[in-house]
Amino acid sequence: MTQPETEEPWAAQRDASWYDRPNVRTNKVVHVGRPDSWSRCGRSFLDDEMTWDPQGVSESLRCRSNGCRQAWPAP
Repeated sequence: MTQPETEEPWAAQRDASWYDRPNVRTNKVVHVGRPDSWSRCGRSFLDDEMTWDPQGVSESLRCRSNGCRQAWPAP
């Protein structure tokens, strides 16, 4: 059962824990999360243990795919 869409907005990077050697040396794109832990753009399963308030994410790190782009708060 998923949570309703009315929950507080959140942002996170993709969950790379299942990779043998995830790249942890460079900054990654940050996505806006859905209640089911997928990104709003539907491209990534997110690490919901390390989240940010979407307002605090730098524009240079924000996912620019359609679903996420529409969900980012206006500057």
